[in-house]
Amino acid sequence: MEEMIQIFLAAIKNNGHVLKLIEKLEGLTIKLVCEGQEDFLMFHRGEVIFLVDSTDRAVTCDISGQRDSIYSLLEGKEKLRNLINNGQLKVKAPFRTILLIESIFYLTKSEERYRKFIS
Repeated sequence: MEEMIQIFLAAIKNNGHVLKLIEKLEGLTIKLVCEGQEDFLMFHRGEVIFLVDSTDRAVTCDISGQRDSIYSLLEGKEKLRNLINNGQLKVKAPFRTILLIESIFYLTKSEERYRKFIS
């Protein structure tokens, strides 16, 4: 999953319109849980940071599910709420945070490089 997150980080940096959504965020931390692995993304003042460990930070949102579902979210192929409603992902976060996160991931469209991780 770490490789997929790194590709997402590269993609978001090339999308100035998405960076506008995160420029005023102060430490929005997302915990991604997939197949027993936990990874963390933090959105802070226009930057997106991949954290290996976030034990000392408050997690704003927990997202857990199967690899394919997490990848669909990171790629921007599926909207977060669709994945939640279909039972593919479980999310613990306030509704407004879910909407914001959905916008960030959905607007950060992936490139063809993502396909190699799904196969």
